[in-house]
Amino acid sequence: MHHFKIKQNRKDTMKNLLTALFTMSVFVLSAQTIESTFQQTRLIKASGKSTESNGKLQFQNPDKLNMTYTNPAGDYFIIDGKTVKINLKGKKATIDTDKNAAVRTQKNTLLNCIKGNWQEAASDNNADFSSTDKGKDKIVTITAKKASLKGYSKITLTYRKADNMLTEMTLEEFNGIVNTYKMSNISKK
Repeated sequence: MHHFKIKQNRKDTMKNLLTALFTMSVFVLSAQTIESTFQQTRLIKASGKSTESNGKLQFQNPDKLNMTYTNPAGDYFIIDGKTVKINLKGKKATIDTDKNAAVRTQKNTLLNCIKGNWQEAASDNNADFSSTDKGKDKIVTITAKKASLKGYSKITLTYRKADNMLTEMTLEEFNGIVNTYKMSNISKK
């Protein structure tokens, strides 16, 4: 009988330890901030025209993303909870994603891709996904199940396997516009 108590105490201790570790990991994830620089290439497939821009990215879990452009200076794309603020070439907008389904899907897709939740990004876009390992990277491809007027036909994500950090994201829209973001100088706080 005494032997059973020791085993039970070990189980209780292990259960308490696992509970504490889970609680700590939830706290760490909730406090997570990711910062990087980014280079964006925008390609219009029909014309072959491409433009380059760059800036700084800051993500704060769970739903804050700030992309501030240094080229073109003054442009920004900000997600703050349910609100998306945009300034592209002097055209400013503030969008309530509760009232705009297309922007809500875009917001959720970007946040889930940065967080490494590609399964959720695929679900939000009615898409299938696959992943492969390539050296030190994991490549995830999200492909839409059917064509649509809006949204992404294909999303390609590259994550560093060592820390699951997103290093490259290509968003192909159904309208033929392709945006590729390459992140560098990535830090996690």
